[in-house]
Amino acid sequence: MDEQATGHPQRGEETRPGQRTVLVVDLDGEPLTPLCALEEILLCLGTWEDDDRQDPRADTEPLRLPAPLADRVALAATQRLLAVLAPTQSRPPGCGRLLAPDGRYEHAPMTALTLPAADIDLLAATAATLGHSRLDPDIAELVDGHVEQLDDTYCRADRTDLVSLLARLAGLLDLSPTDDTRLLTARLQATSPGADCVFSDAEEAAHARTADRMNHIWAHGSGIDRYLY
Repeated sequence: MDEQATGHPQRGEETRPGQRTVLVVDLDGEPLTPLCALEEILLCLGTWEDDDRQDPRADTEPLRLPAPLADRVALAATQRLLAVLAPTQSRPPGCGRLLAPDGRYEHAPMTALTLPAADIDLLAATAATLGHSRLDPDIAELVDGHVEQLDDTYCRADRTDLVSLLARLAGLLDLSPTDDTRLLTARLQATSPGADCVFSDAEEAAHARTADRMNHIWAHGSGIDRYLY
């Protein structure tokens, strides 16, 4: 079998310069939880930064946030990602179904989105910065204080868990394009909003291989439900 037909990754493909078309599966809101926690952390850091600039104190060192945390760069990217990802999660009935070729079962909803490539890169860089072993203790304490938001979904979460979730989300959004993802993207983009999409046999196989790749990144091989009954 030709290697490309199995979905062999081909990096560097984008819809247009600076943009990246990605497939986002409905995980019942799971990706939004770490993003919301990150937004609150970055909002606090932005406030610290503003306060330090407006009222510098002679007896303390000025706050110097590392890139991309400084100047609300990471915050802006996080808020853009939240705005575009939120409608893809916990979708209500009537938003269109992904059906098997015979229509006997339904796949978890999936959306094709075009995102700024820089925002995906900034998310990955932010996760790496927050997970650095030499992160400023005050910032680390701030992160620890917001990780409790994850407790309802992720038991006994800590900073490492938040960093891992953010890095894995960045990995999902940076999934290398393949013949499989191109086939699925084209079909989803050609389907009218709210309309059912019945996969062909080839699309069904492409979906299975793509779901396997997503599982490996997000849930370490398990956790993403392929089917809805």
